[in-house]
Amino acid sequence: MSTATQNASPSSSENVLDYFKYLLSPVILSSHAYGLWVGGNYTWVGLALLLGVLFFDAFLKADYSIRSQRHAWIYDVIVSITVLASFVNILFYSWLVGSGHFVTTSSAVGAFVSTLFIGFVIGAPPVHELFHREGLFLRWLGRIGQCLVFDPWREITHVVTHHMRVATPDDPDYARRGDTVYGHFLRTFPAQWKESYHLEKMMWTKRGRKWYDLRNAWVFKVAYFGTFLAVLFALGGWKGLLLSSATLFFGPRMLLEVFNYCNHYGLISATPGRFEKHHTWNHITPMVRILALEITNHAGHHDDSYKPFYALEPDPNGPQQPQFLLCVILALVPPLFFMMIKPLLKHWDAHYASPQEREIARRENARAGWHELNDDAPDSVSGKLATA
Repeated sequence: MSTATQNASPSSSENVLDYFKYLLSPVILSSHAYGLWVGGNYTWVGLALLLGVLFFDAFLKADYSIRSQRHAWIYDVIVSITVLASFVNILFYSWLVGSGHFVTTSSAVGAFVSTLFIGFVIGAPPVHELFHREGLFLRWLGRIGQCLVFDPWREITHVVTHHMRVATPDDPDYARRGDTVYGHFLRTFPAQWKESYHLEKMMWTKRGRKWYDLRNAWVFKVAYFGTFLAVLFALGGWKGLLLSSATLFFGPRMLLEVFNYCNHYGLISATPGRFEKHHTWNHITPMVRILALEITNHAGHHDDSYKPFYALEPDPNGPQQPQFLLCVILALVPPLFFMMIKPLLKHWDAHYASPQEREIARRENARAGWHELNDDAPDSVSGKLATA
């Protein structure tokens, strides 16, 4: 048995620290709020703490441990607090902007950039976690929380289309081989909006309703999103509303697409609608697992999207990318990202892809002009991770 597999085995005794590891997110949010309140160069405190944690994480070994679940309600309380605290942070930021609190350029830029990145790394994961839940309160909180990713329709295309069509061109979140993240932005947003409209229209048509019927889900989404924007305006005026909205759009909303770009990049599924664990990349470093609420343990999430984050079991034999922060940075510089991803894709083709997927991959490599990925391709597929 490999060391990774041994580490993935459940422990016979409960690890109480498992529960409180996830308090790291509320701690970073609190530090950010403190920095905003003090102002000046302290507006960078939250971001500095976040980047420090992620930088430290880059030097840690992969973590395949399974979380204790004896008192699972503690996790749900912490995640709910994180969503609510994220709302408080963005409302607080809008109020401070509107009141002219950030008097220097450094403080204004620090507050904006910190709010943007913390909104992505800390605010988006619990929203994603909760709108996947089956419990009424938690799923409701996740749906309202979509305001924090500046897209009340995000759940629709994600839960329905993305999870059903993962690693196929029919998935609006998918990036094909050769795609840059900037081209991905131009394709994914219109495709998501179109798919959201299609799914919403299908529901009200199926139920024999007019598009403006108050019982339609989109009406509720517009209502709570409009209320959220109105509160931002009431607290911060036009300046507070615009800057707060900008941090949410350029932070959680756009950076979520960078996450999607990385996590399924170039992978191939020959069986649409049937997920296999090799259809996604994973990032299993310890601090990223905690901050992202295990969403970087991506194979487990796609295998059962209704399974809570603390019940996901890391796949020690699945395809993996380098540390998450590094991948996001590289994605913004396409030549560097391609240098990183090409060897990983060539390995995936050889050691994970089914015969049908390998044939599709060969065509995709040719389409992208990545002919070197087809050189010396083995004739058979083991379907297992090669020993490094």
